[in-house]
Amino acid sequence: MDWARAKTILIIAFVITNIFLAYNVWQTKYYGHRSERISDDRIEELVNILQQRGISVSAPIPKDLYTNEILTVEYMEIDTDGLMETVFERKGINPVVQGDSVRHAEKGIVLEVKNNREIFYKNLNLRNKPKQDLTQQQAVIICEDFLKEHSLFNPSMVVESVEATEEGYYLSFDQRYKDKLLEKSFVEMEVTSDGVHSLHMLWLNPVKAENSRKKISHAIDALIKVASRKEVQESGPAEIDSIRLVHYFDWESAREGEAFPAWRISVNGEAYYVNALTGQVSK
Repeated sequence: MDWARAKTILIIAFVITNIFLAYNVWQTKYYGHRSERISDDRIEELVNILQQRGISVSAPIPKDLYTNEILTVEYMEIDTDGLMETVFERKGINPVVQGDSVRHAEKGIVLEVKNNREIFYKNLNLRNKPKQDLTQQQAVIICEDFLKEHSLFNPSMVVESVEATEEGYYLSFDQRYKDKLLEKSFVEMEVTSDGVHSLHMLWLNPVKAENSRKKISHAIDALIKVASRKEVQESGPAEIDSIRLVHYFDWESAREGEAFPAWRISVNGEAYYVNALTGQVSK
């Protein structure tokens, strides 16, 4: 390990953090509270510091200090037997069960359901077929019809992106609760003019929201935490291309629980989630 480089990285991280800790202490001393809004000068100061360290910020940085509610969510339960029957168009399927995974392959179609909530589907018959005319609107309709046919469609699904591929389109659906992204809740699909080539789905349903609202950290605090991480410092030129407030649920830990407010910060396309109440960072 290059200890000299590691030491330099730590020093940089402490310098960045201490500048803004000092700023917050100064505000508290003279005003008795933190500002509800970060000034343009302070944001520009941070962006310049990061730029000098090889980290560019192309996304707008929210200036205001928000309050947010805690949201209780649960994962949509998948009727695995029913899904197997509609996908393979017959009853009496005996899938392979391994731990929390149920899987069946037949006539070029592969379907796997994990934990009764996460779906992986592939139709290998549609692979490497010549591309035919297909508009984005037609691609969306094909995907929605497929989801409805297999009782997977939810009216809260919102088309996040539609990207052209060699054979058709890649579509991503996400979910929002009061205009904030609900993570991690998604549907990702590859579609051709002949139908759906692949599907990956994991979907959350809101259950209830707390009546009280909690004050959360500034986006700038979350940005400093992510920019100070070792892997970001060592990644060479890094670009922070998205900063947004979301509801985040740790989907690997439970089937139901609290989705806490979090800052979702994307670095070179990779998402980091900073708990806006505790400051804990996860990926």
